[in-house]
Amino acid sequence: MSYKAICFDIDGTLYPIGVMNRRILRLSVLHPVFGVKYRKNRHEFRRCQGAFTQKVPLRWREAMILQNTTGDEPSKAFCEDDYRGTYDKLQRCIYAPMRRLYAKTKTFDGVAKTLSAIRAKGLKVGVFTDFPLFDNKLEGLGIAHLVDFAASSDDVGYLKPDTHCLQYLLYNLKMDAKDVLYVGDSYDKDILGSHAAGIDAVLVNVRRSDLADSAKRYPLAKAVFCTWSDFDAWLMANMGED
Repeated sequence: MSYKAICFDIDGTLYPIGVMNRRILRLSVLHPVFGVKYRKNRHEFRRCQGAFTQKVPLRWREAMILQNTTGDEPSKAFCEDDYRGTYDKLQRCIYAPMRRLYAKTKTFDGVAKTLSAIRAKGLKVGVFTDFPLFDNKLEGLGIAHLVDFAASSDDVGYLKPDTHCLQYLLYNLKMDAKDVLYVGDSYDKDILGSHAAGIDAVLVNVRRSDLADSAKRYPLAKAVFCTWSDFDAWLMANMGED
C-alpha cells in the first residue's frame, strides 16, 4: 500500500450512522414539515448540482431549493433577499441544533488509535464530509489533533459524489489521486465520488448480510468491511506494503 494519505467521511464512517439518523429524526419531530423538506432537499440538491451555473453558496442553494421545491436553476438571478426568511429558518431549525449535538458525539471504538497509527507511519489524515464541519465537530469526536486537513461541502458548494468535493481534498493535501485512499460508509456518495475523482476507496459499516456478494453489490470499492475493527485490521496489515 503506497498511499500518502488516508482520508475519511465522518457521519456514519467514524461514528454510527444511527446517531445522525436520530438527530435528523429529532429535528423532524421538532419541525416536522420543515424537517421533511430538508431531507428531500438533500436529494434534490444532488440531482441538480452539476447543471447549476450561478455562483451561490451551498447554504443559500439549500434555502433556494426549500423555497422553490426544486433544485433546477431559476431564470431569475439569485438574490439573498429573496430567500432570507428560508435561510434563517434553515439555520435556526436545522443547523443550530445540529451544531449543539456534535459536542457529545462518540466515535467507534478504536478510531483515534487508527488515526494515530496512520500518522505514526508518516501518512496524512484528511476528512471530507457532506454535513457541516462545525468548529466543535472534530473536537467533539476527540480527533481534531489527529487530522491534518478537514473540509466539508460548505467549502466547495457541492455534495458528494460530485468530483469537486474530493478534488478539493486533493488540492489542499497537495497530492495526486493515486496517493490517497478514501474511507466512507455510502457506496453511492463515497465510493462513486472517489472513483469519479480517480481515488481508491473502501466501504465500511455495511450490513453483514451484504458481505457475501459484496463484489457484485459494490464493484468499485477496493475493499468492503462490516465494522470499523474489520477495516482497522485490514489497514494495519496492509499499510506497510508497497
